[in-house]
Amino acid sequence: MQVELYDAHSSRQLDRIYCQTKAPASLLMMRAASAVFDKLQGFDAGGKIWCLAGAGNNGGDAYGVAILALLKQRAVSLLSCGAALDPLHPVSVFAKELGLDTQADLPDLKQISPGDIIVDGLLGIGFNRPPEGDIKTAIKWVNQARQKGAHVIAIDVPSGLDASSGLAPGAAVTADITMMCLTRKQGCYTGSGPDYCGELCFDNLGCEAPETHVDPTSYLIEKSALPSLKRAPSGHKGTHGNVLVLGGWSGMEGAGALAGLAALKTGAGKVYVCGPDFAQRPLELIGVEKSLDPFCQTARNMDAIVAGPGLGAEADAFLSVVWELDIPLVLDADGLHWLARTRPKQRGAPWIATPHPGEARALLGTLPENRFAALQELQDRYGGQWVLKGAGTLTGPDPIYVNPFANSALGTAGSGDVLAGILGALLAQGCATPERTAVWLHSKAASLLIEEGHARITAGDLIGQLGRAVDALS
Repeated sequence: MQVELYDAHSSRQLDRIYCQTKAPASLLMMRAASAVFDKLQGFDAGGKIWCLAGAGNNGGDAYGVAILALLKQRAVSLLSCGAALDPLHPVSVFAKELGLDTQADLPDLKQISPGDIIVDGLLGIGFNRPPEGDIKTAIKWVNQARQKGAHVIAIDVPSGLDASSGLAPGAAVTADITMMCLTRKQGCYTGSGPDYCGELCFDNLGCEAPETHVDPTSYLIEKSALPSLKRAPSGHKGTHGNVLVLGGWSGMEGAGALAGLAALKTGAGKVYVCGPDFAQRPLELIGVEKSLDPFCQTARNMDAIVAGPGLGAEADAFLSVVWELDIPLVLDADGLHWLARTRPKQRGAPWIATPHPGEARALLGTLPENRFAALQELQDRYGGQWVLKGAGTLTGPDPIYVNPFANSALGTAGSGDVLAGILGALLAQGCATPERTAVWLHSKAASLLIEEGHARITAGDLIGQLGRAVDALS
């Protein structure tokens, strides 16, 4: 079962369907409020609860949380920010009948104590522009209160974060917890989402799949949906695939070596590298002369080629050769700059590109703020399959998968070379889902190191954990 993600438009479609066929809007609102209230009870019970409500559905959810807190005899205030919720709205009427403390002005920060809890219901999932006026002021107030020790829980998406793209175009709430309701919002997992969302939680509000289907806009990369990498007992180096790495040229020898070693640790039978001289080449890698004839002879017998890590700008002839071969290809780093510079005809054989945001910008001329749109535009322009690196790495398109692992530990020199090598090995072994399997293995290696207490890691550290990561899929 794949974990489905939705953008704002598809989430609103589902919300309308559920309200028409499953439960009235007011019931869904109180279910959302209950999910948020249950979660905030994990914080210190002594803290006061401050519920910030805007005019939309999230504002109604915040009212619901305040009502539940009042019924549980918790200290609570409702702060109505910006345009107020309709006074005739059922939760607004009920709050008034209960005598809920409702304030139109933000309290002085001196009233906030460490351990207080702030519920962010300012903006909904449809908001996609920089916040202004009272809402912008309220967002800054929330973040200042958090710096004083208050806990922040956001409803659906932190206010100011685009639920579809993961972009924060202006001020945005920094939450400790984000409770996504009804659907998982794809923007919470990528771009700026991991910076603002904190712990991501989900509640389907008691609603199963509707009769009227709404297609998800992306999926999470999950171990349970990946193929097994278990080998046949009779397998040997001749059956596990041959990989050729074109990279690690003068001054960047380490990049080619890292990609090659990563391919070996991911299970490739033999790995050749056209790059580092013997003295700088790991003994496990087979050297190929940096001359077109021997390179071409070797390349034709490969099951996959990785081109670009530490290659420099002097290898155009080699790149032109691998582009024309009917062999699966991974294009990374300087290989991507060659692609942007030469714009060759679309390739017939399978290939995967692995740009970071700067390389994607070079390929497109400008980088769309929406990472999902960028991924689609890259394929439209060049073909192939893509791995758009960065927090919440995307793979695809058709469909798009999002990596839920976002950690700056992977932002280290050579990390991308390791990923390229993993991809090469998976292609050589005939993996059915190489892009998302490679991203998962790369992240798993990092998470194993983090679990051991390594806050800062190197590319070599990642390679050292790849065997354990592969075992987890075997």
